Amino acid sequence: MDIYQHDYYDIPEDEGLEFYGVVHAWHVLSELEVPEAKELFIDILEEGGYEDDPDDWILSDFRRLIKPYRKDMYDYFAESSQLEGYGIWTRLEYIDTIRDMLKDKEVEEEKVNELIVKILSTNDNAILNAGVISLCMDEKLTQHHELIKKCFERKAVDIDHIGDLEDVEIGMGLRTERETERELTEMQKIWHRAIENVGSIMKSDEPRLKPFVNTEEKVGRNDPCPCGSGKKYKKCCMNK
Repeated sequence: MDIYQHDYYDIPEDEGLEFYGVVHAWHVLSELEVPEAKELFIDILEEGGYEDDPDDWILSDFRRLIKPYRKDMYDYFAESSQLEGYGIWTRLEYIDTIRDMLKDKEVEEEKVNELIVKILSTNDNAILNAGVISLCMDEKLTQHHELIKKCFERKAVDIDHIGDLEDVEIGMGLRTERETERELTEMQKIWHRAIENVGSIMKSDEPRLKPFVNTEEKVGRNDPCPCGSGKKYKKCCMNK
């Protein structure tokens, strides 16, 4: 198989050996640090990371695959993360890769801070902003708190991804507990009402169900959807 000329988008995601052979070959190329593989991984990600038809395998594996090549790629990742012509999952993957580079001290924090300010000041894509704010939470970049608040005020943050403002403040170490009731998305409100309705018709001596309060870890975009459909969260209820 010519790994460089292969049509990656015509392979069914089933148990076929060809499909898994391709995925395995990606990792072999990365482990061997084959120079040509860098552009291959970039091309596959940018062609497949779209909202309507995301390539889950390259999205799931990209950060590991690109690791041997990324040291001098910060400027490319930063620029590409801001290009609306790319799918949101591609852009978010570049933000997550920058997060990895910051953790491994492959990029100066000052440069990342400049990117954070630029994105949160000008971008209204709720998913991308949530990814950038998640980076701030992980690295405790509290200097961006006021800018983050403004994003929440203009409803430009996906709260399914990182929670509401108080969740973020707790994650950044700016507070230790909540002061207000957690803000819920429309889908969470539907679940909340359904649970309350079930509780209201129960005619046993068991205590009624308590109102839904989300205290569990946030659902990742590649995790199974909580609704039980069997689909990944991002392909099911994430944007409802």
